[in-house]
Amino acid sequence: MNGLHVFLNKDKAYSEILRTLKFGGELLACFYISGEQKVADWLAKTVMTRMGWFTPPFDTAADVRKRLEPFCDIVSFHVEGAMLYFRARKK
Repeated sequence: MNGLHVFLNKDKAYSEILRTLKFGGELLACFYISGEQKVADWLAKTVMTRMGWFTPPFDTAADVRKRLEPFCDIVSFHVEGAMLYFRARKK
């Protein structure tokens, strides 16, 4: 999965991903997260949003953990710049 930052309704996107992921199935994802780099946050809000490539609101790394931890074991979770890379296994 790449690009959760583009979905308008992120709650619905996560719900659908988790609904369709089988028990023991793995979700591998990377996408933009806010709060890590001021330049990237500015670009996301002023350029990427205007172009229609990104859709606010944007999750932070902590937000993503809160969304996943009730349903998944987080196998790896890495932030590099303003990008989050993770692997999670559905409980």
